Amino acid sequence: MTGISKRQGSYMTNILYDLTGKIDKKTVAILSEIDRIADRLRLAYFIVGATARDILLQHAHDIHSTRATVDIDIGVLVSDWNQFQALKQALVGTGKFNSTRQTQRLMYEDEFPVDIVPFGGIAQNEGSISWPPEYQIEMSITGFRECYQHAISVIASTNPELVVKVVSLAGLAIMKIVSWDDSSERRGKDAVDLFIIIRNYVAAGNMDRFFQEEGDILREEDFDYDLSSARFLGREIGRLASPATRDKLVNILEREASLSQGHRIAMDVLRRDKFQSESYEKIVEHFNALLRGLSET
Repeated sequence: MTGISKRQGSYMTNILYDLTGKIDKKTVAILSEIDRIADRLRLAYFIVGATARDILLQHAHDIHSTRATVDIDIGVLVSDWNQFQALKQALVGTGKFNSTRQTQRLMYEDEFPVDIVPFGGIAQNEGSISWPPEYQIEMSITGFRECYQHAISVIASTNPELVVKVVSLAGLAIMKIVSWDDSSERRGKDAVDLFIIIRNYVAAGNMDRFFQEEGDILREEDFDYDLSSARFLGREIGRLASPATRDKLVNILEREASLSQGHRIAMDVLRRDKFQSESYEKIVEHFNALLRGLSET
């Protein structure tokens, strides 16, 4: 693995990981087709969701998640629905993808789901889209634009060459918070993924910066490494997010922290087998530390 980075403001960007041979061949094959078609149509895209989680945690840093990836999610920057449909039609035209009843979903070789989420000028506002054909189902895309701007480059293959953009871990945390708040169907998965990112953020390639630039956190969190990682991630999210995105995230986390019936993100984490032995109070502390860091930016 090779890491090259530049600073933009106080958030690390333009990191490059060489993960040749680490990402499974089927995923590389799917991404190669998407990359070829997107390049032909001159559309910018980046990898989000579970595939991004696995690339940045498991493949880049040998940190394993609790669930296997079963689909690929990409965000594509488009100005209107015609560009979105053109991408889908071109992918289907390869003979390797099939349409489904879900507007955002294609199936690769009738086995692997590929979800395509449009963002950019296609949005009614910067925060959401409404899916055709009825335009009645709304989805939040809060944070997608800035997450794309701070995406990480990954070498997925050298023969043939394939370099893809992947949402950063801080960007993925933004998406998980927004998705948890937006869709009850995904809440359990989003909560667990978010908690895994929170706990492992320092260990996932950020240790040097943490100790060199954020040493105050460790002291103020009484040298609790996990809570320090959470607060550091909160600061990173605040540096990456637009003011509107940051405000939305703060509102979600403050709301959950103040609910008399309990912190629902923490409760969703506890419902997963891997975390049932954890203390509810300790999990809540992680999310409160995340909020502290976010509120400091």
